[in-house]
Amino acid sequence: MADQHVLLETHEISKSYGSSRVLSNVNFRLDRGESVAVIGENGAGKSTFAKILTGVIRADVGTLALNGRVVSFASPRDALREGIAFIPQELAYMPHLTVAENILLGRWPSWRGLTTRGAAIKQARAECEQFHITMDVRRPMAWLKLADRQIVEIVKALARRARLIVLDEPTASLSDQESRVLFDILGRLTTEGVGVLYISHRMDEVYRFSDRVDVFRNGELVASVPPSRTSPAQLIGYMLGGEREDVSQSARGSRLTAPGLAELRQWRRDGLPPLSDVSLSIAEREVVGLYGLRGSGTELIAEGLAGLHPEITGELVVGGYRGRVFATPVVARRAGVGYVPAERKREGLILPLSVEANLSLLILDQLSRFGAIRRRLERGRAAELARRFDVRFRRLGQRVAQLSGGNQQKVLLASRVAMAPRLLVLQEPTRGVDVGARVEIPRFLGTIAERGCGVLLVTSDLEEAVAVSDRLLVMREGRIVGELSSANRTQANAIALAAGSSAVMASEP
Repeated sequence: MADQHVLLETHEISKSYGSSRVLSNVNFRLDRGESVAVIGENGAGKSTFAKILTGVIRADVGTLALNGRVVSFASPRDALREGIAFIPQELAYMPHLTVAENILLGRWPSWRGLTTRGAAIKQARAECEQFHITMDVRRPMAWLKLADRQIVEIVKALARRARLIVLDEPTASLSDQESRVLFDILGRLTTEGVGVLYISHRMDEVYRFSDRVDVFRNGELVASVPPSRTSPAQLIGYMLGGEREDVSQSARGSRLTAPGLAELRQWRRDGLPPLSDVSLSIAEREVVGLYGLRGSGTELIAEGLAGLHPEITGELVVGGYRGRVFATPVVARRAGVGYVPAERKREGLILPLSVEANLSLLILDQLSRFGAIRRRLERGRAAELARRFDVRFRRLGQRVAQLSGGNQQKVLLASRVAMAPRLLVLQEPTRGVDVGARVEIPRFLGTIAERGCGVLLVTSDLEEAVAVSDRLLVMREGRIVGELSSANRTQANAIALAAGSSAVMASEP
């Protein structure tokens, strides 16, 4: 006979994408009225697991049981019919409709086939009050704060009789006060028997709200413990795994750095995610790592240096440039900034064009005379760059779309280095590449730095951040909260700072 307390249970859930296994034999249980926090490094499998539970994707192997009955979902709608609601970070709502219209979307009250505004407002207000939520349901969704939009999504789910709410990093872009309000509401729901599973990167909220903490590492559920019986240091240990505590730092050379290449002063940005008085410096021949969990603001720093966020206020010094944050990517390139974006296929490369063309795109002025490209010079320069970065291809005229992920990334990196930048900014340079490229690309960064370039490496790969950087800066909630160098540059220190834990001591900025 099934345990009457069990709301959800999984057995041997696994998921792969090609040859990459992202979930492996996950056995999980959640009881009625229980709140479970799911934590783990970036890429540990947390979001994939949440999406399987809520019908966004399907597991390759394994079973899912709800209220003791095996179920299978082809879509989030199927999951919601069974009582499981998913609230992702990127909320799906109709911004120009009111709160009431969003809550009642697809089930608006009608009289003789006509929707009545008054009845809709009355019903939406009653549903909010049923769950002890006070909100003006006549306001457009676009006028609400993110926290209030999340609350509307929760009301929508509960009104559809959801008994399990799955949230993917619900507080990543919320203030502390907004987070407390959200968790107060979720706490009331658990007392009424609703189960809550939420993915989190914040250690403080894990201890404040969860009944249990489940830790994912490399696609496996490696620990399931009540927060009262474990310490932040132990949770960090589960996340990292003992074998990774002392990752070799031999990827860095013994470069002598020179001060004063680039400096950010008091960068600020309102909105989500915010930046709050971020200041940092990068020297010539130095690789500075910038690490933070999702929503921490690291991407904004990289994109701001690339000229993609002119709304950021503050000062910037790069080589001979001194002034406000770059207004456009063209201004950034002219100042000597090379930028390798995280999305190489969408933002970095032109896939239908050849290897040769992609390698030449940013240096056409060097390859042209009187407006005409000198083809022999272009071909020779492209061939030299391809050799230097060990790009594997059949011919220079081959479309870059036909290359492997690792070789595409090498083409992207080589095209930026061809500009001879003073500062090279990279986001996630080894994401989605093969094992060989993961070894080669950090080595290339060391060589680039040795030739006098400053390098800012923005990465969610903690092992890479520690191994490659001369200094590692850690961000949380739009601020730099720590600088790690020499002996204290460890994975445990970095993730403790990123998660807001004082379990491991590290130098403050």
